[in-house]
Amino acid sequence: MAEVGYTVATDSGNEMMMRTQERGVTLMEVLVVTGILSILFAILFPVYRAAIDAAKAAHCAINYRQVGAAMAMYRSDHDGYFPPANYQGVISSAADQDRSWVQTLLPYVGHFQVFVCPSDTGRTGLGTVSTDGTRDNPWDAYYFESLHSNIGYNFIYLSPIFQLHSGRWQPMPKSESHIVYPSTTILCIDSLWDRTRSGVPIGGGSWVVVPPCRYADGGNGVVDTFNFPGDVRYYFGFEPEGWQPESSYSWLVYGGAWPWHRERFQVLMIDGSVKRMPLSALLSGCDFLPGWEGRIHSREEYIWDTDL
Repeated sequence: MAEVGYTVATDSGNEMMMRTQERGVTLMEVLVVTGILSILFAILFPVYRAAIDAAKAAHCAINYRQVGAAMAMYRSDHDGYFPPANYQGVISSAADQDRSWVQTLLPYVGHFQVFVCPSDTGRTGLGTVSTDGTRDNPWDAYYFESLHSNIGYNFIYLSPIFQLHSGRWQPMPKSESHIVYPSTTILCIDSLWDRTRSGVPIGGGSWVVVPPCRYADGGNGVVDTFNFPGDVRYYFGFEPEGWQPESSYSWLVYGGAWPWHRERFQVLMIDGSVKRMPLSALLSGCDFLPGWEGRIHSREEYIWDTDL
């Protein structure tokens, strides 16, 4: 009897398996599986995205450290002075006479890729960044490519360039011996070239950036912290001057700087340290208003100024 029962049970099991296979998958089962996969995707995608962003930020930080080391080597070779931001005003015909600070530092870093942020979504590709017209001369293309560096130079405080009354351009880089707080003074920061009408970054980065504030309240009235020589006709800058409201379409909404890393700015300090900072840190010590209308209330806290 046991043997007969075993045979019947086995036949019944096979029959049930065959019926299950013939039945297929129901719509409800597909929806359940799809729902589970959607939940897993919703949980895992932000984690994956955050990991990718963190890797890009880490790669960018390595680039900044290389630039910081290159800056230190340059200063060591040039009696402590920072490299000129430029030697001429940047115009379409200046490439054969001018050189950007990015080009000046290239022998110390070895490759232009160091100046490209992997988080820059507006860059069309290394070597193909949009420039002003077609460049038949390779040197022209190389020059204008260097102006699209994602590492923007705090040039007004560290290495301004002026046009004299004779019409000649004169770079006036400062010496590191005049820097009061090298560990808390910005040397370079993440940057962008331009924005579309909808505020989307395009064109890569900018080799120079401008600070959010200019004037400070001093004991004898208002102090111009740029401290430009009085006998110059014009200094190299941008119109409109200063940072612009966040509601504007201007690329100068943050003075040319841009928070490529999850709403944070990668910053290189003069001492070579690299930090990721929120917008609030860039405005520390400064009562920001568009067009440099705000006042610097603490030059010790204001991390753009050399505090001379």
